[in-house]
Amino acid sequence: MTRLTILPVDGAVYRDAGNYLDLDLSGCGIPADVHALQWDGSTGHIEFTDTRGNEEIAALPDWANACVTKWDETDAARIAAEEAAAAEAEQAP
Repeated sequence: MTRLTILPVDGAVYRDAGNYLDLDLSGCGIPADVHALQWDGSTGHIEFTDTRGNEEIAALPDWANACVTKWDETDAARIAAEEAAAAEAEQAP
């Protein structure tokens, strides 16, 4: 994974070239005061909903990794659905 952006209020996780919106991130443990996380592959920052400045990070927090897991699960389900639809289309007369 190279780039990652997480926008909790939108349930959005942008990962490299793909993204999912409206994900249920409620079980990821995202702190309530997080507006966004930006990650470039080796460093990044967390933006907050209040007036404090961004927090620079050198590693993804556990909650961000949980969001990546949610992205992975959603992507796997999308791929499985596409493969099932393609297999069904091949069997159609």
